[in-house]
Amino acid sequence: MYLAVAVLALIDAFVHLPQLVPVTAGLIVLFIVLQFRQIPFPQKIAGLVLTLIGLIGAAASDHWAGVVIDGIARSRIFLLLFFAVSWLQLPVKQSPSMQAARETIVSQPPGRRFMYMSFGVHVLGSVLNLAGLGLLSTMVEGQKDPHLRRRMTMALINGFGSASCWSPFFIGMIVVLVAIPTLSWRDIGPLGIILALTIITIGWLYDRLVLRAAMPSEAASSPVAISRQHFWRTAALLGSLVGLTIAVVDITGTSIPVTLGLMGPPFAIFWYMSFGAKGTRFPHRAKSLTYEVMKGLPTLRNEVLVFVAANILGVGLSSAIPSQDVAALVNAVLPWTDAKVIAIILFFLITSMIGLHAVIVVIALSSILPPEAIGMRDWVMGLTYVGVWGLSTMVSPFSGTTLYMSRVTGVPAHIIGWRWMAPTAFLNGAVIAGIIIAIRHLI
Repeated sequence: MYLAVAVLALIDAFVHLPQLVPVTAGLIVLFIVLQFRQIPFPQKIAGLVLTLIGLIGAAASDHWAGVVIDGIARSRIFLLLFFAVSWLQLPVKQSPSMQAARETIVSQPPGRRFMYMSFGVHVLGSVLNLAGLGLLSTMVEGQKDPHLRRRMTMALINGFGSASCWSPFFIGMIVVLVAIPTLSWRDIGPLGIILALTIITIGWLYDRLVLRAAMPSEAASSPVAISRQHFWRTAALLGSLVGLTIAVVDITGTSIPVTLGLMGPPFAIFWYMSFGAKGTRFPHRAKSLTYEVMKGLPTLRNEVLVFVAANILGVGLSSAIPSQDVAALVNAVLPWTDAKVIAIILFFLITSMIGLHAVIVVIALSSILPPEAIGMRDWVMGLTYVGVWGLSTMVSPFSGTTLYMSRVTGVPAHIIGWRWMAPTAFLNGAVIAGIIIAIRHLI
């Protein structure tokens, strides 16, 4: 069923057939129903509550059934992105070049380790998504010193989360581009690099001046240098994936999720076969990778529920709430664009801390308050969204990043989000607000 949704999403991108929309929505609902028992209880409650609110809002519309079906079907583009990224997980874990890059990063001495881990996971994660984070998280998993484990965890979360400011492979960027259709990646991606570097730098300064100063000095270690062969192979892999994606987007005019859905599986298969023993590469390794990917698709049940519920909430609220009245109220309370930037960042961080996923906030806000309704240029709103997206995932106890690192470290997710990451997230939020405001006045 998940594979069918991905295929239908690809077909719809090139040949729009309205009759396929209810079919796709029905498959998504059936997938959730069959997997519902295995979804964790907190996510079940959150998904049901958001869906119920969206359904109540949609009931106010004259065409409520169409509104609900449209909300469900809108999530197919995100499911397609998850499908594409799933193909990269196994090749990343078994690639000799990726393992060599990992060894170089984690072997750095205390004075350089935080920056190497942050930049390393940022570069790898910006292209490989969670596969890049998983590659480096094993160092934290085996760390016995609680203080050192905290610093390493923060380094990984800080570097990984900041990639959402600019990376076209991150769900945050995809959600924002879908929510504000007048934007393209070129409008906000290059500016997002500035925000990403800021987040990494402030995280490093906080670690250097606050956390590292509070613990005894560590024994120096000898770093392992990556060989030229592995370095250039790693660079070629990442560069070819980025280059092919940009080329296909430019040639076909399709969105990034559609492009990744098209090229992700063949790229991963060729990559996976490239380091297999000769004689077993094709078709054995191709079949093996395909089997593992298909077997893992049902485990995306949590993400499917969250994104479907968020989209139903967004279309339900937009059909029930008079956006003009809400926009008028916002403009009356916050007549200055700079104040709106600050308010959006604070709203994101606070709602994320109490459990609302960033995708819910973006979809709901963009449905009720599009940029033109509150007098903001689309790129200013988009840059604000992607700038705070990563910070919101850092402080949320229910984000995929925090939950993943909680499983790896054995530390409760709310401790990681509320106690460990909140100080740097709010500090970064203040600095990012200042940078966005400055860019707005300069451009």
